[in-house]
Amino acid sequence: MHRKHRHRPPQSAQAILQQIAEVVHNPDRDRFELWVAGELVGVLGYSTETTVDGVTTVTILHTVLYDEYTGHGLGTRLVQGALDYVQQQGARLRPVCSFTRSYLDSHPGVVPLVPA
Repeated sequence: MHRKHRHRPPQSAQAILQQIAEVVHNPDRDRFELWVAGELVGVLGYSTETTVDGVTTVTILHTVLYDEYTGHGLGTRLVQGALDYVQQQGARLRPVCSFTRSYLDSHPGVVPLVPA
């Protein structure tokens, strides 16, 4: 009897998760949501303030992801969605969230930061 060799799948599970993951801005709840296959699996909460001189600051408060979805780059995808929004708004960022601060440490200059 001759056994067929199993071939590796053409894509990793991480790549597939990235493809089916969607970041959705929910401004009514001041958060970005991460959806995978129709299921809410993570959120990134923020607040926005505008100074009298018209400068908007977005404060990222926290990033939460269900445990089974961690380690696949999905938290990073969620942060990138929020950073894209900050850039589109021409706003400055105050990263209170430790996960976001860590991302920014390894990707400096992505968005203008509020001075500490």
